Amino acid sequence: MSSALSAAAPTATYVRTTLESPDQAHLHAHLPFQDEPSPQDAEVSMAAVQFAATDGHPLHGHWFVPQHRPAHAVAVMAPATGVPQRYYHAFARWLAARGYAVLCFDYRGMGARSASGRTGMREWVRHDLSGALACAKARSTRSDPHLPVLWVGHSLGGNGLPLVQGLEHINAVITLGSQFGYWKLWPRGWHRQVTRVFYGRWVPLCVRLTGKLPGWALGGGEALPGAAAMDWSRWGMSPGYFRDDPACDGWYQPDQFQGHMQLWSIDDDKTFGPVDAVDALAACFGQSGGQVERLHLHPRAVGRKAVGHFGVFQRVAEAEIWPLLLKHIEAKVPLLHPAVGVTS
Repeated sequence: MSSALSAAAPTATYVRTTLESPDQAHLHAHLPFQDEPSPQDAEVSMAAVQFAATDGHPLHGHWFVPQHRPAHAVAVMAPATGVPQRYYHAFARWLAARGYAVLCFDYRGMGARSASGRTGMREWVRHDLSGALACAKARSTRSDPHLPVLWVGHSLGGNGLPLVQGLEHINAVITLGSQFGYWKLWPRGWHRQVTRVFYGRWVPLCVRLTGKLPGWALGGGEALPGAAAMDWSRWGMSPGYFRDDPACDGWYQPDQFQGHMQLWSIDDDKTFGPVDAVDALAACFGQSGGQVERLHLHPRAVGRKAVGHFGVFQRVAEAEIWPLLLKHIEAKVPLLHPAVGVTS
């Protein structure tokens, strides 16, 4: 990798659109959430799927598809670090009920499959994410070669996009809390120092003692394989993040993206997805032929006191946040509209 690429975190100036005041018409148009299965779940079918990562490793996931009409678009739900695919199933069902065929999946060694300590984050972001995209593209091609592809990335699921093979096949991207993870991009003070200690000391200590990064050491979620945790640690301490990793040489190709990307930060997500780190990820795509849009959500905009890093995909977000996300991306990518996309 050239020193110009690895010298520092990417920088660019983006105008962030901040959603802060509640849209009362939008809020009142949706019923309050009830903690029970949604009636729309009956409109969606779920089927297990096995597909290959780009290095041939088998991956496991589920397709969620509308039952009574053809899908007008394909979506990939790319998960966060240590978060199993089942966490996203409610969102996938909701999206499928709106005409999308949605692929949820686990990174290798996660979910129901025990992880080898040799499983690295490099493999997740390059081979597993690329394999999921290839699986989605193959499904869209079987239905119709012009069926659009939407990528929804949570944290690592958007963080790894610059290393994904086949970016030119993605028509639209939504990322939530996805960041360029260099520790100095966190807010000065407590958050920055905690992030530095996490990457530089806590992760290596846990791996040395246990051979992995236990879920409790992450504050929840599933344990990470030792190699994946150490990749994360090294990247987080390096100004160029994964671009400073010789093993990733030749993988960094964000300029291949030609679609429309919306990167969301959440006002109360300073621990995992702070504004400057999300801006830096957006800057990675500054030289691409696509359109990059930065959006910042304040919980007040959706009538909530808190959202945080994980609240976006909880079922309680169904009434306000999910329609907001879909409305914003469909407004900029008309191909995602059922009336415009090919549905046969």
